This record gives sequence, structure tokens and C-alpha cells, in this order.
Amino acid sequence: MRLTIEASLHRIGDLLREDVAPDLKTPFLGQSVRMASGLLTICANWVDDAAAIRVDENAAIRALLGEAGAELAGGLAGRLREAADSRDPGLRISQLDAENHRLRLLLIEAHAATEDAGLAALNAAIWRFLEHIELGRAQREQVNPFGK
Repeated sequence: MRLTIEASLHRIGDLLREDVAPDLKTPFLGQSVRMASGLLTICANWVDDAAAIRVDENAAIRALLGEAGAELAGGLAGRLREAADSRDPGLRISQLDAENHRLRLLLIEAHAATEDAGLAALNAAIWRFLEHIELGRAQREQVNPFGK
């Protein structure tokens, strides 16, 4: 097995939960160590998913912006179409987050404009997408690469 950040975090979390916590003398310390183990698992999952989630979200937002740009008129429509044709500036999380923030601000504008224009189907698609991305970023099921 190749040593990765996420595998290391999972293993340290398992070690804390299975080997250290049971040997601690007080319930408070045991619970604190189990909580630290859970946080390590969350961090490990975040490391594993971070870029993929952001790349997928950015692509989906661009698709919605393209649809909105095709339905709307004026300066906003041009900005939406331009954003729909854009690409992620890189794969660093900071770069993807900055692009995600930029695209989300445009999505907010597009959402308001589609609502004002009575574009119910596109407005509903944006609501579904917003629900989908929040669920996608929710804590995923714990995965243990060591099979324990």
C-alpha cells in the first residue's frame, strides 16, 4: 500500500480509537481521543475528495450559467456565457475555491434573474443543483483503507 495523507490520517485515527482510547483511565480522555479520531477521519475524507468535489461543482455551475446565459438578455447574459466557457485556473484547492466562489456569485445573479424572468424550469434546476452540492459536501460515510 502506498502511503498517502488520507491513508495516514485514517490509520492514526484508527490507532487512537482502537488502541489508545480504551486504555485511558478517565471517560473524558477516552471520549476526547475518540473525537480526535473522528476529526482525523473527516480530514482524511476531505483530503481525498477536495479537488474532485470542486472540479465537479465548477463544471456543473458553468453548465447552469451557460443555460441561463442562453435564456437571458443583456450584460448579465454575456457575463454568464463567458463564465460558462471558462476553465479552472489550476488544481490547487485555493485556486478551485476562488473559482468556485466567483462562479457561485454569478449563479446567485443568474438565479435571481431567472426567477424575475419567470424561467421556472431553469430556476428549479438551480435549486436542485444547490441542494445536490450541499449534500455532496456533507460528511461522507467513513472509509477505512486498512479494512478494520
